[in-house]
Amino acid sequence: MNTQLTDDEVGILLAAAVHAPSLHNTQPWRFEVQGLAVDVLLDEERKLPLEDPSGRAVHIAVGAAVFNIQVAAAILGHETQVAVQPDPVRPEVTARVFLADRKAPVPGLSGLYGEIAERHTYRGPLLDHKIHPSVRRELDEAARAEGADLHWLTSTARLGVLLGRTDDADLLDEDRRAERKAWIGGDRASDGVPENVLGPQPVRPAFVRDLSAGFDSPHRSQAVFEPEPSIVVLTTHDEDTTAWVRAGIALQHMLLVAASYDLAASFLDQLLERPGPRSQIRDLVGGRAWPQLVIRIGYPAQSNGHTGRRDWHTSFDRWF
Repeated sequence: MNTQLTDDEVGILLAAAVHAPSLHNTQPWRFEVQGLAVDVLLDEERKLPLEDPSGRAVHIAVGAAVFNIQVAAAILGHETQVAVQPDPVRPEVTARVFLADRKAPVPGLSGLYGEIAERHTYRGPLLDHKIHPSVRRELDEAARAEGADLHWLTSTARLGVLLGRTDDADLLDEDRRAERKAWIGGDRASDGVPENVLGPQPVRPAFVRDLSAGFDSPHRSQAVFEPEPSIVVLTTHDEDTTAWVRAGIALQHMLLVAASYDLAASFLDQLLERPGPRSQIRDLVGGRAWPQLVIRIGYPAQSNGHTGRRDWHTSFDRWF
């Protein structure tokens, strides 16, 4: 019986983990390995105090990294279990992934491994193709398997009004613009969102977050975006750090399934960064569940580059 992960296994697990999505590609995680367990720690230095004051977004990002570890473990033949906040003495350990002794590739999760490096946030226009109901059911099941729910909006009219107001408020907030600019635009090789993957600028109001709004980005093209995209809100029953991590796990499960059908997604995070708009989103999905992500999803109309990732070695703290 193996009691220790090999160097190669650690490399495969952590190389997968760092492909997880995070707000502005801040990649707010660190890793430790002990025996057959991988700890994912929250990197406080990569939090965004103005756009993510509660830490909800960074916990979601950690959860997404956790799911990638589970998928990579599955391709190596390890079944996994996850404990959130497992160590009261070390609260910075946000999640611990326990790996069972190695056997054969784990059915289901192992089939998603090829999508980890392919999945990326897409900020361009979407084609006018409906997502088949059977695919939507698979996405629903992926989120539900991790303790979350997807709410597909039947109308985007109220959301569009709220989005316009929220974007206007963002433009007037100099401090938030400055915080965002530290991570957005220019040439960035390993973190943040470089200009070449910001997507085109919308020529009229659109259901997309223009991350460069409020400062110059002279080399971007312009495009007309689809007027009625598919919008889904990912929710949890609870509202605490454990629920946020679980939301991240559910998000990444859903996104990898979506990528297997060539679907692309982007996030309307600005709707959840302030209490007022978030409360209205909560009302929009019934007023009982807690909205954790608002996701625009569909078939991409053009190509979109990938944001860079830090080498996992830079986030790997210790091996016990």
